[in-house]
Amino acid sequence: MSDSSYDRYGRPVVVGLVVVLAVLSVASASLRVASAGLAAAGDAVVSLYIAAVVVWGTFREGYDTARFRIALYGVLVLWGSADLIAGADAPLAYLFLVGGSLLIAWESYSSPRDGRQRASER
Repeated sequence: MSDSSYDRYGRPVVVGLVVVLAVLSVASASLRVASAGLAAAGDAVVSLYIAAVVVWGTFREGYDTARFRIALYGVLVLWGSADLIAGADAPLAYLFLVGGSLLIAWESYSSPRDGRQRASER
């Protein structure tokens, strides 16, 4: 078992920062909904989802897995959908929606699961 400087000093710092940022994200989402009402519900859901994905990746899954990347790309899809539902007919919303969907499809296609070969190598 190696005892690197990152394991000893870096990882606790990263975990602490992730927890602080997740708490700030949850507080920000609740304040946004309290001040703007249901109009900010979409942004609040996106903020809560981002915080949950990053905390899950930090404590449970890890950042180098396909499931984490797919969940992270889901942030783009959720963000684009929330903007379009709120009525923001901006090109960036469509870019997030389509780009996130393509990234999810690419990651799902190219990542091996359960010890199987990648689809492109069959």
